[in-house]
Amino acid sequence: NHLGHFALTAGMFPYLSRDGAKVINVASSAANFAAPGLDIDNLNGERSYAPWSSYGQSKLANILFTNELQKRADEAAVDWLTTVSLHPGVVNTDLWRYIVGEDKFQEMKESDSFSIESLALSASALFTKTPEQGANNQVFLAAGADGKLVKGAYYDDMKVKDKLGFMKDEDKAASLWEISEEYTGLTFDLTSPDEAVVDELVEEAIEEAVIAVLEDIIEESAEEGTKDNSSEGSAGDAAEEEESEDGFADENESDAGEEEEDQDSVKEED
Repeated sequence: NHLGHFALTAGMFPYLSRDGAKVINVASSAANFAAPGLDIDNLNGERSYAPWSSYGQSKLANILFTNELQKRADEAAVDWLTTVSLHPGVVNTDLWRYIVGEDKFQEMKESDSFSIESLALSASALFTKTPEQGANNQVFLAAGADGKLVKGAYYDDMKVKDKLGFMKDEDKAASLWEISEEYTGLTFDLTSPDEAVVDELVEEAIEEAVIAVLEDIIEESAEEGTKDNSSEGSAGDAAEEEESEDGFADENESDAGEEEEDQDSVKEED
């Protein structure tokens, strides 16, 4: 829920438009479950794990990552970047499968019998958004929020919402950034994105040039091989034709010799 956001943004960052780009991170009000703050020493649930509290930790990480990304962009004078996080609302998706388990979830969906779980699932559909409605907030923000998008803000129902204190912890946001670089093996540096792009483009150009030269060499070698085979074939045909002519001449000489012997024989008989 967090490292994927971090790795994708780091990888795509050099290619974002310098004319204006937005990074929209889908967090959740479930970040409240992470109070009193991000547990830096238990990010992977090594020490303790519970579905909702761990989910809350990951959603808090989304918000802290957004804060830190905007802070670093501002410090690096990357004024073309705007990054925000949001709560999409309570959306009627298949999130239940991660709470009750895949088998139980399918049973709840398919069963006609009464159970507390199936009742809860049916009731939740009455008070939650459809997936299409749940996309409204992020689409609104990606489209620019009517020209009023606030850098680093947290949105709920297409409006800026105040973040609680632990959602603005700069020290933990910075620590999370460093740990994220370590876990993903990526260095997310906002200070020199253009140079990185240039270096990569140069490498690609060199690679394409080398491939083009090799293709030309292979093509020339193939053409020379065709010419050699053609020359050998022509020489072979000429040799066969010469041998055929020699053979024909030998046959004529033999016939002429036999005819001369026959004439000599006739003379002797006379």
